[in-house]
Amino acid sequence: MTRGTTRYVVRNGRGEELVVPSLKDLHALYTHGFLEDGDWVRQERSDVWVPAGRLPALHGVREARRESPAKVAMVVAALMVLAVALGLLFAR
Repeated sequence: MTRGTTRYVVRNGRGEELVVPSLKDLHALYTHGFLEDGDWVRQERSDVWVPAGRLPALHGVREARRESPAKVAMVVAALMVLAVALGLLFAR
C-alpha cells in the first residue's frame, strides 16, 4: 500500500464488510454498481459510517449513473425513428 493512501471499509445491507484499498477503487466499485447508495462506507481509521449515496467523493458518479439510462433511451428512440424512416424510404 502506498504511504498516505486512505483505505475504506464498506458494509452492505447484510452486514458483510469489505476493505477497499483506495478512493480510486471505491469509485470504481460504485461506478460499476457493486456499491449501492444504501451501503455504508467509512474511512478505515474513522468510526463514522456514511451512506455511499451521501459520500461527497462519489457525488459526480451518482450524477453520471442517473443520466446513463436516459441517454440509452434517447439512442434507442433515435434508432427506432431511423429504422422507420428507412423502412418508409425503401417501401416506395
